[in-house]
Amino acid sequence: MSLLSPAFHAYADERLSERSALLAPLSDMIEETLASLKDEDERALLKSYLGTLPLTDVFDTSLAVLASFARQSRELRAESPWCKDVPEDVFVHFVAYPRVNNEPLEDAWPTFRAHLSERLDGLDAEAAVLEANYWCCETATYQASDGRTLGPLGVLASGDGRCGEESTYLVTALRSVGIPARQLYTPWWAHCDDNHAWVEAYTGDGWHYLGACEPDQQLDRGWFTAASGRAMLVHTRLFGDYGCDFERDAHLLAREGSQVIVNLTERYAPTTTLTVHVRDMLGAPVAGSAVRLQLVNEAGWRDIASLVTDGRGSASIVVGEGTLRVAASIGERLCQQVISTAETSEVTLVPEPEDSQPAGWEEIDVHAPADHPAPSRPVTPEQAALGRRRKHEADAMRTERVAGYVAAARELAHECGRDYETCLPFFEHAFANAPEVARFLTTDDGEDRAQLLSTLTTKDFRDLRASILEDHVQGSRLVHADALSYLEREGVDDAERAEGLYRRYVLCPRGHFEHLSAYRSFIRVFFDEEQVAAFREDPMAVWSYICENTSIDVRHHVKKLVGTPVGALVSGQAGEFTRRALFVAICRTFGIPARISTIDLGIEYFSHGGFVPVERPECTVGVTFSYDETPAPGYFHDWTIARLKRDNAPSGAPRLGFDTLDLFGKAEFENGVCQVGLPVGTYLVTTSSRLPSGDSQVAERLVSVGEGGVAEPVELVVRQPAVDQMLEDISVEEFELRDGCGDALDPASTIVEGRPLVTAFLEPGMEPTEHLLNEMREERERLAEAGASLLLVVRDESELADPTLSRTLPALEDVTDVTVAFDDFSELPERLARRMFVNPEKLPLCILATAGEGAFRGRYAAAGYNVGTVDLMLKLMTLL
Repeated sequence: MSLLSPAFHAYADERLSERSALLAPLSDMIEETLASLKDEDERALLKSYLGTLPLTDVFDTSLAVLASFARQSRELRAESPWCKDVPEDVFVHFVAYPRVNNEPLEDAWPTFRAHLSERLDGLDAEAAVLEANYWCCETATYQASDGRTLGPLGVLASGDGRCGEESTYLVTALRSVGIPARQLYTPWWAHCDDNHAWVEAYTGDGWHYLGACEPDQQLDRGWFTAASGRAMLVHTRLFGDYGCDFERDAHLLAREGSQVIVNLTERYAPTTTLTVHVRDMLGAPVAGSAVRLQLVNEAGWRDIASLVTDGRGSASIVVGEGTLRVAASIGERLCQQVISTAETSEVTLVPEPEDSQPAGWEEIDVHAPADHPAPSRPVTPEQAALGRRRKHEADAMRTERVAGYVAAARELAHECGRDYETCLPFFEHAFANAPEVARFLTTDDGEDRAQLLSTLTTKDFRDLRASILEDHVQGSRLVHADALSYLEREGVDDAERAEGLYRRYVLCPRGHFEHLSAYRSFIRVFFDEEQVAAFREDPMAVWSYICENTSIDVRHHVKKLVGTPVGALVSGQAGEFTRRALFVAICRTFGIPARISTIDLGIEYFSHGGFVPVERPECTVGVTFSYDETPAPGYFHDWTIARLKRDNAPSGAPRLGFDTLDLFGKAEFENGVCQVGLPVGTYLVTTSSRLPSGDSQVAERLVSVGEGGVAEPVELVVRQPAVDQMLEDISVEEFELRDGCGDALDPASTIVEGRPLVTAFLEPGMEPTEHLLNEMREERERLAEAGASLLLVVRDESELADPTLSRTLPALEDVTDVTVAFDDFSELPERLARRMFVNPEKLPLCILATAGEGAFRGRYAAAGYNVGTVDLMLKLMTLL
């Protein structure tokens, strides 16, 4: 009996038929796999995957894996008590679809179901969601890392992940047992730097939110409750459009390639429906114009949404109430306005005369949405106490589990027969995946095996596969001599430098943050000898081949989802990022050093002694920036540079706009001067000062870089907030903490006259506290220079074992005065937060204080998730 409707069956048939030409290289395998499924619902589900998932998924994922998802989904629809009665579109999108975000597509469901089925048996949907999240906390916690998204099995194998990985982890866990779940994402916060992802689960009476791996005793609670209420945009994504009504919900639904963006902002924050009209110089509507919505984050303008105007030259979207830059391009002209959606719901963009652009610095006051916490449920004191106890137990279980992984990994390092000191980090980074490292290292005794591992990121070790690395090491050995010969031809006469370039840009299997895959053996036989000779003679021939032999139908791709080189060559389909990865793969396969620039993600190959750009051959010149004040501005903290460039929006529409360059660590000021190499072009330099309210004082100016550079240094203008905008002077009533012996500790006694004190009530193991501790450790020298004392408050001594806190304390104690105190957090943090006019429900609570008239005087406070808190407090200390 069919459990899925005739409408869904027809939809799946239609979508697969529409893709038949693109899927032609796989047609025989698709027919065979469909025939292997005996159930009509399973076949319909597989057809929907083949017809709607990003095309890269279809070519890069085993059809057997997709068929497995179809079989499991049908079984869950039939048998799961949390799945059998949900609306069909909810089941299709939020149980059956195998992709959550941009994680590697792997079948983790059987593993997760084995852990959860018995534990959740007999629970209602809400209780099952809460219990599943406790399991997630027992096995994983938050840890900042690089931009590649680790898959759920990689998180399980290592015990941590960033918020996007944690939320994918919980969604996978819930879907594996038939509970509909989705990842929610705010691209960038408006009131502080960074972004966030969390989870919503469907429990029969609707959708409810929760923090992944951050369990609570109630749904609709999370440390981000207040932050999400200030969001400018919150969305989830679908990888099919079944049941979507784009005409009715045009302001809530948007296509971005093969995915559908579902706008959920109004579930969390006060909103307005913003309508953007794009007109040409004559006032006529411009259809098909790409519109960008941007806000200020990390000292630059960041995209939060991409729209395309309709036949009337208009586009609408639901957004929060704050400041946005709205930009659109008409031909070669860029038109943009800065608006407040708290004050207007409509904006018309028209091209401005070129001479209307300001010549110098322009100041812009950017306002974050007002404080308005998202709807949430209360917990009783008993529930709160139980939640703390269970969280403590979960943390202990996870810590023990991960310690076991590390101990076993160290044993393997001893047994592998390699130099222990050299190879130990490889095993430790791998955690439970250490056997794969051992398998790769022990295949033979070649030194290049350890050399290859040394080129990987620490995250790579958690999910690498020996078979993939074997393809790379064997393929590299075949071209080692060719690579050295190429480098000698291109001016490298130092053997040590040549070997270093070979290891980093030929042997290394990674281009940027794509998922690792085996491609060298395939590429080696894909091209004939004549083509290979042409590639080595002039690597631009590789790019010419890619441009001539791959195309992109944006309706079937997700822009930032990078396909494998093999999939691109087989399908003939490759988007912008996949083409770049393919270029690097082909070059390295044939011994040509190539890379993806970390600054602008452009591709480069080695020629005439250095790396040269491929897509835009251009002249790079040195540009000098100056700033006479101290402390020097930090890139992404206080300033950024964005380059005017033409590319395609996620929808495929051509656009012109400014894209921020990643110059972190490459644009440092020394003696008031910063030298940056920039290609000829037009740039927007932006500075930003974040206020305690979340608002930003922005200054920006255009800089034109010619072949001769810039006539004189660009002097940065960083706006300095007035003292009354930043500081308070609140007399805080006496309160008492406990020292390590259990004796009373008066916080005022820790204040040295004339020196600032930072008091922080911490919640070790929770993401907001992790951010704060990382910032303290990174800024320890500046804290010492400011003469700051630190008073760190935790619930009990067991929390001192938290990995991040245990790393941070010694680093701080080396440079400044640190006092550790204890409190049961039953009422004191809330009382102090209310006195300082910050959110009383959020931790960590940080209070910058001084001594005045014999009292503890609060000068500034922050509660909850506020990236950049320490940097801001350091700036405030200079104003005291």
